[in-house]
Amino acid sequence: MREVVITAPRRIELRTAPDDPLTPTSIRVRSLYSGISHGTEMSFYRATAPQFSQDIDHGLFRRREDDRSLFPILHGYEMVGEVIEVGPDVHGFDIGDIAWTGTAGHPDTFVCDTTVGGRPFFCERAPDGSDPAAGIFLALGGVAYDGHLTSRLRLGESAVISGLGAVGLMNVRLATMAGISPVIVIDPLADRRNMAIACGADHAIDPATGSVAEQVRDLNGGTGVDVAIETSGSWKALHEAVRCCASNYGRVVALGFYQGQGTDLRLGEEFHHSTFHSMGASSILAIDHRNAPAPGRAWDRIRVYRTIAKMLGDGTLAVRDLLTHRFPQSQASEAFELIDQHPEGIIKVALTYD
Repeated sequence: MREVVITAPRRIELRTAPDDPLTPTSIRVRSLYSGISHGTEMSFYRATAPQFSQDIDHGLFRRREDDRSLFPILHGYEMVGEVIEVGPDVHGFDIGDIAWTGTAGHPDTFVCDTTVGGRPFFCERAPDGSDPAAGIFLALGGVAYDGHLTSRLRLGESAVISGLGAVGLMNVRLATMAGISPVIVIDPLADRRNMAIACGADHAIDPATGSVAEQVRDLNGGTGVDVAIETSGSWKALHEAVRCCASNYGRVVALGFYQGQGTDLRLGEEFHHSTFHSMGASSILAIDHRNAPAPGRAWDRIRVYRTIAKMLGDGTLAVRDLLTHRFPQSQASEAFELIDQHPEGIIKVALTYD
């Protein structure tokens, strides 16, 4: 198989690797599409991820004592392909089916275990009649839906969605489907703001035009919103999300990948004083803080992915317009460079295969 390898900061190479063996519970897949992660994966491409200088020990980042390199790196987790071989104990997949899964390395063929808890961390059969390319949004759709569940948004509540990449735009569509009003979106790029309005947002704000929080209050009857979902990964945007929320009960869901020092996040202002009149959010929640589960109905990762797979498959969560650029696997280096150097005008980039 051929796979995409990050061999050094901002350097991509294609290499040939032995095919993985087929196990009794796995399938072999011929790749059709592979999405490039604009957040986590690009942080490894740029060598800015904290793992380059720290190890994770029981959830705690600790400074690494040695200077070993993480390169070469296989990354990515947004694969779509056709099943070409099936293990004897596989259930739910047949040869010719389309698989939506999360294998790393953007390979042209790969093996995927189909059992819950197998590798990679999800493997779903594409719903009948679905657009195969929609499967590259399964992982990010899971992030967006996870954020929606974490927000605890209810019918009739109001929301700000900050950052209008693929995750932010899917959150706009989820919020509008859930009866959230108004949905106010924030992004410095006009094309993304226009797309969010087309997705159902009520109002769009350019953060360069002045105080975002004051504009949000003007649009929301003088008060902050119930929830702000922040997806951009900007510390300044996260601080503004706190300011956009209603005091005492407002909630911020931080879905972005925040890196470096958070000098623009000032928790001694609206956040600390949120119990007083007209201050900001009273809580900041991270991904995976879903609704408290009822017996037999826990919102585990598998249920989130299967819910999103159904919504992607039947078009309830429309994503066709979010896939803006396609490159053949042989041009993976150009695809990564485009995301890194020219993010404007891009929502989602995918690799394609012969």
